[in-house]
Amino acid sequence: MEYLSTGQVSRRLSVTPDTILKWVKSGKLPAMRTAGGHHRISREDIDSLTGLGRKEPTVREDAPEPEAPADERSLVYCWEYFALSGKTRKSCKKCLVYRAQALRCFEMKHLPKASGFGGAVRAPSCESCTYFRYHKGRPFKVLLITDSKACKESIMAKAQSHSLHLRFASCEYESSFLVDTFRPDFIVLDCTMQEDKCRELCHHLASDPRVLEQTIILATPHQQPLLPIPGSQRMKYPFSFDDLEAYLRRNRACHAVSP
Repeated sequence: MEYLSTGQVSRRLSVTPDTILKWVKSGKLPAMRTAGGHHRISREDIDSLTGLGRKEPTVREDAPEPEAPADERSLVYCWEYFALSGKTRKSCKKCLVYRAQALRCFEMKHLPKASGFGGAVRAPSCESCTYFRYHKGRPFKVLLITDSKACKESIMAKAQSHSLHLRFASCEYESSFLVDTFRPDFIVLDCTMQEDKCRELCHHLASDPRVLEQTIILATPHQQPLLPIPGSQRMKYPFSFDDLEAYLRRNRACHAVSP
């Protein structure tokens, strides 16, 4: 079994080494100690968290375009959508969208082919592509980070809406895990939490390569200064489920993410 250092794990999960140590000391992440007193974490524990390490079968590059998935929450990336049996196509791996880890190829369609962009190779245009149509019709996925029980309960009261899929986190560990497994379209951060906690979460989100800054929404009272995440959005706190839904529908951030 292979073991990784806290620095290697932090880079793998896009968090700071101090955060990894916090998870280890709190028992949230299994670890062993070396003779020199250093922590080591098994690759299997990390791979089980990130979904990596699974054996992928070989598939043909000329395989037909897939139909929309049965679970509309299961896929986000175009190279996942066009993969067969979990195997990413070689042509996708050469594309700028894959290399940049962008969420959606149709958001980068303005880029020239010379830049390495290979989007829309499976269809004559975005409008005729099943991947584009799949995203255009599906609900937004929203991750709400808050430690307020009242806020969570008020939102959960209408969480069965077909227009939004919601998940909740209250700390950096939970938000990092859900960013990887839930793949939210938007992350709403309750900025009425303790100031140091908010700043730590802001730093974590801003430095996470899996999160686009324009998809971060800071929920703050009007009198509270805006926390520093360049490109992030802002909405008024407190807010109801209806407020959140209306904000996403009318705000310019939605137009940047949704077709």
